[in-house]
Amino acid sequence: MTKAQSVEIAGHQFPRKTDALAFLKVMLNRYRPGDIVHAEDEVFLLDALKRHPEAAIKIGSGVRGFEVRSADYGTQCFWILRVDGTDERFSYKSCI
Repeated sequence: MTKAQSVEIAGHQFPRKTDALAFLKVMLNRYRPGDIVHAEDEVFLLDALKRHPEAAIKIGSGVRGFEVRSADYGTQCFWILRVDGTDERFSYKSCI
């Protein structure tokens, strides 16, 4: 049996990766497609995004905010709104 890996994101300590994933899922589901992510959640998402394996590519010219949009199969996901006006979707699961 493997030992649970703790995760820290934006000052939040999660005892296991699954706890961090559950936190992000709840956050995502607080929004409807087309909603802009609130400032307090934005801080958390930006710190989580820095953990993404393609963080530099995803962040690009810089992040001005986040939005929730519809995704495949009736789901929804977070989108990065960049300072240069472009956008990029990302999987919060890849950040953990």
